Amino acid sequence: MKKISLNIKVLNLIVLSILMVTNITGVKGATLWSTQDSYLGTGYFFGPGAYPLATPLFPAMIRNLAFTGDRDFVTPFWNNGAALPNIAAEADFPPIDGKLSDGTLINENVDLGTFVLAGSQFLPAVVANGKLAGQQIMVTMDDGNLIMVMDLILDLGIGSKGIIKLPLYGTTGTITIPQALPGSPVKIDRAGQLHSGDTIAGRIGDFNNDGYIDGTLVIAGVMPLTSPFYPGQPFVLSRNFETDIPLAGAILGSPQAVNATYSNASGNK
Repeated sequence: MKKISLNIKVLNLIVLSILMVTNITGVKGATLWSTQDSYLGTGYFFGPGAYPLATPLFPAMIRNLAFTGDRDFVTPFWNNGAALPNIAAEADFPPIDGKLSDGTLINENVDLGTFVLAGSQFLPAVVANGKLAGQQIMVTMDDGNLIMVMDLILDLGIGSKGIIKLPLYGTTGTITIPQALPGSPVKIDRAGQLHSGDTIAGRIGDFNNDGYIDGTLVIAGVMPLTSPFYPGQPFVLSRNFETDIPLAGAILGSPQAVNATYSNASGNK
């Protein structure tokens, strides 16, 4: 897989332009999923820091992908409180109300299961506040690799002190594992058995030969220094995924048209 050389400022401009053009609250479109039963399973979380085990990732079902072109798409923010649909992880963190334990609204189009890491249980969610306004943005670069960005939260369920903010940048290309943050209580430059400076590659194509796009997204980052859990330590995610998006990348419907349907149904005129 060709290594990506990407100017982050350019990516930010692409994301901003998508947000300005779409402003979508919900669409009927494509789906991306990653479950234990899907092709190659969910993938793994490595680290943080010296934590030695590769942890199976939580299942994910990303609904209502809105295409903004033939290769770019957005998962719009959608939240209707306690009413269905809710994300799977909320069943382990009652009450089921569409919110984190600090009251932040969850994007219920991104249905994530409970995450158990190093003996601790987390509610993972893409949330309303943040630079992306609760949306998940996916952009296809000129070399064919997919870039995914989102504002992910890991919630311990104890209120604001248990909220870990992880703005994520994922790619089907190649990433380099970062070092621990300066000021970390313990500076360990690795994510489990993977060392800072190592590279890890994703992929995109049709590897299960069903005619639809599938692949592996790779993400590397560091836990924030404010995290109650391995602060400042590097981590890596390797997320396998399947979709119902044809390999040819055809546009599936009009996001603007179906957005009007969602708005009318929710009473948002």
